[in-house]
Amino acid sequence: MDFSILKTLTSLPGISGRESAVRQYVQQQAAPYADDVRTDALGNLIVYKKGASNKNLLLAAHMDEVGLMVHYVGADGFLRFVTVGGIDPRTLLAQRVTVHTAGGPLVGVIGTRPAHVTTEADRGKAVPAKDLFIDVGLSGAEAQTRVQPGDFVTLRREYEEFGSGLITAKALDNRAGVFVLLELLKEVKNPFYNIYAVFTVQEEVGLRGAVTAAYGVEADLALAIDTTGAADIPGTAPQDYITAVGQGVGVTALDARTITHEGLFAALKQLCLEKQIRYQVRIAPRGGNDAGAIHLSKTGVPCCALSIPTRYIHSNTEVQSKDDLQQTLALALAVAQTELAL
Repeated sequence: MDFSILKTLTSLPGISGRESAVRQYVQQQAAPYADDVRTDALGNLIVYKKGASNKNLLLAAHMDEVGLMVHYVGADGFLRFVTVGGIDPRTLLAQRVTVHTAGGPLVGVIGTRPAHVTTEADRGKAVPAKDLFIDVGLSGAEAQTRVQPGDFVTLRREYEEFGSGLITAKALDNRAGVFVLLELLKEVKNPFYNIYAVFTVQEEVGLRGAVTAAYGVEADLALAIDTTGAADIPGTAPQDYITAVGQGVGVTALDARTITHEGLFAALKQLCLEKQIRYQVRIAPRGGNDAGAIHLSKTGVPCCALSIPTRYIHSNTEVQSKDDLQQTLALALAVAQTELAL
């Protein structure tokens, strides 16, 4: 796997509904390996690769990341914002951000009232997002000229590799899934299924892109390649980990949006055993992904989420294992090249 592509993907800006930079890069990467490429009305990028049969496999990976959007530019030059997607406000305080304006990007810092002008009781509380602001280092007049309500904001953090085969970056949710799907398009040889690789939009705000994309593809089978929480950290009991980093691809049995088709779940586990792919069963009582929309499309589609374990998800310091990404790719490739009996 060419991890320089993942590094580029995580550096690109693309909150929900503003995925154009990611889509353009993905299209450039995917086009040489595709029989057809198109973009639908909502912004999903749909890459088609012909297989050996008349059966269709939909593979989905969402392009959007969680972020912020400016809703007010004050006369003092400070920006107020709303969150786009599920962000824990505790992860925002004292972070650097990029404000994407019509005139170009601006560096900003998220601040709040400093500790020495708050009460002891205030200092013991989490700061809600409404009490945070973005400092772009400009006067009120300059800020109001250069920044407009509706400008989107992304977190700033460089991709880095560290420890024993781990990576950390912003937007690994879900540029990691996008990366896996791009690598599949490059590596797959003589697929059994006709492959529809769909790079979806607006997953973080309600699986919106997956709804329209799944309706436009007559899928016989589907996989959603996405991240999932890994709570294998101090203070969490092992039974509450959901997944653990470095233990392989998460094969979803259940989450808040789906219960995986029984036959597909069994077939995926059997394929992992046959191909010696490291996997773990994902059972997540909270959360969901594009599989939640895809499996309800039309008369129903057997669908499973292949989940990449991720610590500190929805922050700018998300952590994954390179080996887990490789195991996820191996399973997705095996499915594309094998007629599954459900």
